[in-house]
Amino acid sequence: MRDCLFRQSAPPLLIVVLVLIQGVSAVSGTEESTDGRSNRAQDLKPFNSLIGEWRGVGQLQRGSRKGAWTEKVICEWQFTDADTSVVLKSIDSRQFKQLQLRWDQENQQLVLNRKTKEGVHEYRGPAPNDWPEASRLVTVRDDDGAAYRCTIQQLSDIRVTLLFEKQTSPNGSFRRIFGIGYTRDGAKLAHSGTGQRKCVVTGGLGTIPVSFQGKTYYVCCQGCVQAFNEAPEAILADYRASLRNP
Repeated sequence: MRDCLFRQSAPPLLIVVLVLIQGVSAVSGTEESTDGRSNRAQDLKPFNSLIGEWRGVGQLQRGSRKGAWTEKVICEWQFTDADTSVVLKSIDSRQFKQLQLRWDQENQQLVLNRKTKEGVHEYRGPAPNDWPEASRLVTVRDDDGAAYRCTIQQLSDIRVTLLFEKQTSPNGSFRRIFGIGYTRDGAKLAHSGTGQRKCVVTGGLGTIPVSFQGKTYYVCCQGCVQAFNEAPEAILADYRASLRNP
């Protein structure tokens, strides 16, 4: 009842001020969300070269065909309000359904979530200082005292390897469980000066057309299509800024 009385007796000027404050807060929240997504994409920029389709050969033992297999994965950017990640989706892998790479800003760590039939396994470690340095990410020790390590090695724009290892004790060595070598199925990333179209979201090779205000632009994956459609003006503003300040 008091709330109703207050609303009825509130001065017009006070109402206007409250409306303006709410409007500014809403706009600020939108800008923060867009900028936050852009910043998180920058944190994962060394892995932009993973975007695309890959053919893989997995081996339990290096150089041995015993137990070997072939697989295909699709790597895309994934954008949500809370997070930005690079996701490898397996079509027929024996070792995982999905690998998700994200940046933990609070702890300044790269995080890999490996999704299998048994559940999700989390690996953490520092981001590479420069491409193509290897990224070595490790799990916390399980109840048996064992830790697991994943090494992501970008050999070139068309070659990537994943190595999974196990350490049974803190003082022991990491021993190979399996490794997968991937070869890109398709074109390379765009490079400056080559005339190739760039993804306006991440700067990778633009292969998928998107439109805004009658003009056509290009993005590299379905994740970037979704991000562009949600905020085309903000995406294009960031892209034009990146061209002015490469």
